[in-house]
Amino acid sequence: RDKRALAAKGSLADVMCEQNELEGAQALYEAAVEGYEALYVGEDPSTLAAKGNLANVMMYQGDLVGARGLHEAVAEAKARRLGPRHVETLTTKHNLANVMCKQGDLPGARAVYEAVAEARTQQLGPRHADTLRTKGNLGNVLLPMAQAAEQNGERGEAAGLYCAAADAYEPKYGKESEYVAQCRAKARELSA
Repeated sequence: RDKRALAAKGSLADVMCEQNELEGAQALYEAAVEGYEALYVGEDPSTLAAKGNLANVMMYQGDLVGARGLHEAVAEAKARRLGPRHVETLTTKHNLANVMCKQGDLPGARAVYEAVAEARTQQLGPRHADTLRTKGNLGNVLLPMAQAAEQNGERGEAAGLYCAAADAYEPKYGKESEYVAQCRAKARELSA
């Protein structure tokens, strides 16, 4: 198997994803993974990248259990190979949190997003697009958690979660944004 042919399969799969031809993209990513695994021994970067792309396509098609397992395996492999705070490891962990969120595992997604946001802030800076994306996603997890706590009569917990959501949203959307203002107002209301 030729490295260039495998890379071409991955590139074609990328284009198919952009065109929402997910079944075909999945088949190409699977073929690329199989080819890279036959070509390389161990945790090769090309193999890990193809597996990460495959996991994303699986998520888009609704195979959340398969996508989560594959993202977990790729994140662990990248952490071993590149380090736990490497930009590629953090991207995979961010993608893992996306799957966890879609599965309804909001506490799990929160923990991963918080760790990734902290690492990205330190590695890339607080205003980097990847940092802001993670913080926005963290806010999107905290907000329904706050709403659920409020509905359950857990006023103190809800107020803390609304504050945390506002803190997550603020770097991305600004202090004056509607998201931040609504979260802060809810926190004040529940703390009163």
